Amino acid sequence: MKTKAKAKTKVGTTYEPDFFAHAKKVMGSRAYTKAVTAGREEAINLKLKMAREKIGLTQSGLKGLTQPEVSKIESRQDVKISTLEKYAKGLGMKVEINLIPNDEDSTKAITIYC
Repeated sequence: MKTKAKAKTKVGTTYEPDFFAHAKKVMGSRAYTKAVTAGREEAINLKLKMAREKIGLTQSGLKGLTQPEVSKIESRQDVKISTLEKYAKGLGMKVEINLIPNDEDSTKAITIYC
């Protein structure tokens, strides 16, 4: 039976090779879940900003939204679908929501909203 060896990166200091398993062990399940959820929410906000920047628009450039509205949307922790639709429309796009199985088999994905 193989056991995972801890990797040494500094003299006298060891680190778990699986960061997420180690974080969950150190933080506890509840705090870990909260941190992961916050990280995912931040990733969504970054993706909105990245989509806008990829198209080449500034926050002032979205049609139908003021710069402060765009800033607020991009920094929210939770965005309503109706708000996301308004944001997407300002980008000249539309929203599509898919349910994707945990095993990430995209052939089983189901579009539930578009």
